[in-house]
Amino acid sequence: MAVPDRYPLLSSVVRIASSCHLSPHARLISLTRCLATAYSCSATVYLADGEQRHLVSMISSSGPTQTVPCRIPLGEGVRGAVHPDELLRNGSGEMISFPVVKGGSLFGAVALELQQGMPRRGVDRKVLNDICRVVAGVIEEKNLEEQAETRTRHAAIIRDLGGLLNKVASPQDIVARILNFCAARTKSSCIVVRIMPDRGIPGGAFKKCQNSLRRCLPGLLDQESSLSAQVLDSGKPLHKESLHLSAEFPPSVVSVPLLFDGYIFGTMTVYCPRRKNGGWLIFDQACLDLFTGMAVLIANALAGSAAYQKMLQLVADNDRKLTELSLLYRVSNTMLSTIRLNKLIHLILTVLTSGADPIFDRAMLFLINERAGVMQGMLGVDRENVVGLMSSGTEERDLLAGRWDISEEDMARQQESELSRQVRASRLPLNKMRNVASRAVLEKRLILIPDALSDKRVDRDFVRRFGILSFATAPLIAKGQVVGVVVVDNPMRNKPLNHDELSFLQLFMNQAGMAVENSMLYNRIEDANRSLREAQEQLIQGERLATIGEMAASIAHELKGPLVSIGGFARRLEKKVPAGSPAMEYAETIVCEVLRLEKMLTDILSFSKKTTICYNHCNIRSIIEEALALVTPAFEEGNIRVLKKFPARGVSLLGDCQQLKQVFINLFLNAHEAMTGGGQLDITVSHARLNGSEAVSVKVADTGGGIPVEKLNHIFNPFFTTKQCGTGLGLPISNRIVINHGGKLHLHNIPGHGVEFTVLLPLLM
Repeated sequence: MAVPDRYPLLSSVVRIASSCHLSPHARLISLTRCLATAYSCSATVYLADGEQRHLVSMISSSGPTQTVPCRIPLGEGVRGAVHPDELLRNGSGEMISFPVVKGGSLFGAVALELQQGMPRRGVDRKVLNDICRVVAGVIEEKNLEEQAETRTRHAAIIRDLGGLLNKVASPQDIVARILNFCAARTKSSCIVVRIMPDRGIPGGAFKKCQNSLRRCLPGLLDQESSLSAQVLDSGKPLHKESLHLSAEFPPSVVSVPLLFDGYIFGTMTVYCPRRKNGGWLIFDQACLDLFTGMAVLIANALAGSAAYQKMLQLVADNDRKLTELSLLYRVSNTMLSTIRLNKLIHLILTVLTSGADPIFDRAMLFLINERAGVMQGMLGVDRENVVGLMSSGTEERDLLAGRWDISEEDMARQQESELSRQVRASRLPLNKMRNVASRAVLEKRLILIPDALSDKRVDRDFVRRFGILSFATAPLIAKGQVVGVVVVDNPMRNKPLNHDELSFLQLFMNQAGMAVENSMLYNRIEDANRSLREAQEQLIQGERLATIGEMAASIAHELKGPLVSIGGFARRLEKKVPAGSPAMEYAETIVCEVLRLEKMLTDILSFSKKTTICYNHCNIRSIIEEALALVTPAFEEGNIRVLKKFPARGVSLLGDCQQLKQVFINLFLNAHEAMTGGGQLDITVSHARLNGSEAVSVKVADTGGGIPVEKLNHIFNPFFTTKQCGTGLGLPISNRIVINHGGKLHLHNIPGHGVEFTVLLPLLM
């Protein structure tokens, strides 16, 4: 190799480096060719990165005219060892490399590759050092030019990203725009945007990755998760290199926080792109600044989207609350429009399950029976048997106008539905340890069961019978007392019950409870008015009866004298006329009818006059025996057997013995007239309690076939009788005597068998 002349070589190098017609890149190519010609070898200029850690590209005299990427760590290998005056040897020859330094900064290296056998003496190190200083100026100019182009390109990216994000959109749309934009403008191999879940927008990791890296995606996501955690913890950008899990993995990655107004929404992690020749474009400080600026815009857009979403949610909540309150107002009007409890129950369940988008698919009502300790099923309504509510308002769309109504026919159809029959056949024990509905009753609160199949608090039979997966039960409270529970679920849509529906149900049940309470109060007022009217009618009827009684007593008293005279003359005629003659028959008829009229007048006088009780110690057995003695001939003639059961010890009481004897005579005669074909009369005396005090019970039971059901309510009415010759005063007189003694007279009718009268008398007055 000929030793080049020093001054012509330096002159040529300076002339090429100072050329204003060539770009810095073209000047570097010309310089490598000049050196290659001067030293008859291959010359290469290596360019270092901004951090002066790697040689990242090279321009060779024997290679292509464009810059070829490389990645040679400084201090490693022949080309990386760019210390001054260093001469190394490789397998095919010798390589001399000189650092390109200016102002204490390393810009790269100049390497001469000598062929084997070529002498090293021809290389003047001093000349090469001078040449490297000239090359450093060209590289610096090239770097400044590239930095200006990079800043311009990055500014355009920031501008375009700002324009892209300057539109109101949902968080999902914003993330999709970010991923597509970054992939298109930065050519990054993989981008992951991770949003924190508690920032007012949907959280999660959103990614866009080139197809060539699909196999590496799990490893990239693991790295991204670790880097994102570090960035979230520090709040500062992070740039990592040499993350070589394999040759296919990108060696450079940047993770930046999505920070706006001191609030971190998440992170954006970007992996370096591939070059056209297959190498990697390593991120530098400019890339880190670019992604940091992009992160500010993205965080700003996410904050705006979160605020917009919050505003939309507030608007939706307000609309929902307005609709809910309007609906409750209309429901209140509907439920307050009727005082019929049955219709009110139908309206309550129908409102919960009606409409194009009903609140619930199914609603069931159970009423409380505290005496039996159960909840009795009353009504069930679902979307299959629900009927349309008729609106009485002027505009159906106006929720504040009018009210709903339901027809009698629709109520009847709901009652006859299969669901209602199943509900009416259901009994739930009033025990909170056995079912949740009881807990809602006893604790007076709404209870949600999201999984009825696994919850041990649920009645298993109830769940299986109705095919329940999840449900809620709410108490129906009126006047502070739980009168029933409503069970709701969504078996048709298989939709879980949400918080809004349960809140509405709670408000709705409060309204329903007030409506039920109003209905119950109205019914009580109606009952009180009805009782008052009945009492008034009874007083009026009593006054009328008293007047009639006084008149009847007066008439009976006036008629008794003439009847005695008629009877006396008739008996005299009966003794004087021949037997068997027509006159004899007439006389007998007169005597018989006079006796009947005298008995009737006696009963009327006995019923109408105010009886005075003469209290004495009476033996109940003696009273019964004396009464039986008077009717025994009639019993024997009518083939009636008498069966008596008395206690071993006699029972005495204070009372009027003659009046009490009249009570049992009337009962025995009624039994005799009922058993026309014979029968058995059972008389049972036993100790009893009456109003908390000691009493005696006398049961008189016959086998006369009983009293017709339609006549039971009239047998104690005066002058009501089913006999041809009766006065209808026997039982009223007996009942009044018993009541005057402080006792009670009960009737137990057994149609087809007989009647049992029970006389309860206190032992002491």
